[in-house]
Amino acid sequence: MPMPGAFPVDPRRARRLPVVLAALEARFGAGVVRRLRDAPARDPAARAVPSGSVGLDRAIGTGGFPRGHLTEILGPESSGKTTLLHAALAATQRAGGLVALVDAEDGADGASLAAAGCDLDTLLVVRPTSARDALLVAIILARCGGLDLLGFASLAALRDLPAGTRHPRPIEHAALETAGLLTRGLRVLTAALKDSPTALVATNRAQPDAPDAPPHRSTGGLALRHFAALRVAVTPLASVPGIDGGLRVRLTVVKHKLGVGGGRAEVDLVPEGGLDRAEELARLALAAGLLVPGPYGVDYEGTPLGSTPAAIRRRLAADPALADAVRATLLALPTNARVA
Repeated sequence: MPMPGAFPVDPRRARRLPVVLAALEARFGAGVVRRLRDAPARDPAARAVPSGSVGLDRAIGTGGFPRGHLTEILGPESSGKTTLLHAALAATQRAGGLVALVDAEDGADGASLAAAGCDLDTLLVVRPTSARDALLVAIILARCGGLDLLGFASLAALRDLPAGTRHPRPIEHAALETAGLLTRGLRVLTAALKDSPTALVATNRAQPDAPDAPPHRSTGGLALRHFAALRVAVTPLASVPGIDGGLRVRLTVVKHKLGVGGGRAEVDLVPEGGLDRAEELARLALAAGLLVPGPYGVDYEGTPLGSTPAAIRRRLAADPALADAVRATLLALPTNARVA
């Protein structure tokens, strides 16, 4: 394979390129065109925020929801989409990040957010009164660059809100003044997210499959399918044995602009606590062979966890440092390694 710069270049043609590049930068801004070798290196750990589910983080392949992009969590009614969003907010806070929630549904309450593990003292919640205001607040928060995760619950709720004022203030973008509010808003929003440290995660209601329609349709139509870099479909599977109101769901990466789609994960959602991270961690660690039989049951690197799945789950739930160590080991495994 030839080394960089090993291809012969006509000197006369090479002299034209700097002139054209200078003209492009003068018209469109510095850095609009650059050689790939001059691009700043990115820390893989800084590419994403945790989703709260180690299985979903592995299925995505980048370690969580990508920064600087829009992620859509879509599913039917009462499938746990909001619970998964709350779990991502809590996981990002535990990692030291700043988060905010645009609550267009006006359904978020302190009890459910605290049960999911969110720190209510630092969590910002915005309750817009119109669809236009919801999108504009999201644009401003995404553009400020001060957040690690911006949640949006939900895009489907925008249809139930008033459209907003016809002539907004100058700071409010003209692209949102005309028809197609969501389409134009998403265009401005994804542009605001570009090169931002903020990951935008929005929940949305899935539409029933139709014979002649593409699969995994949701409110927003083709516009949302285009602007979302990552789409995660939520499919309810069954109730959780022994837990009243518990639900096991399958999470499927149905679109992935930054990696390979098709990854899957299964998680349990419980009424008190949201996503059962300890159960998922114990199940995946056992499947991956990280937990081995010991003299007192199952061990992780010499630390006894218990002799039954319930005991292992309780041990991981009671020891956050141990759970973080097991989670880090799971995430370090190759993505093609069997863990479920």
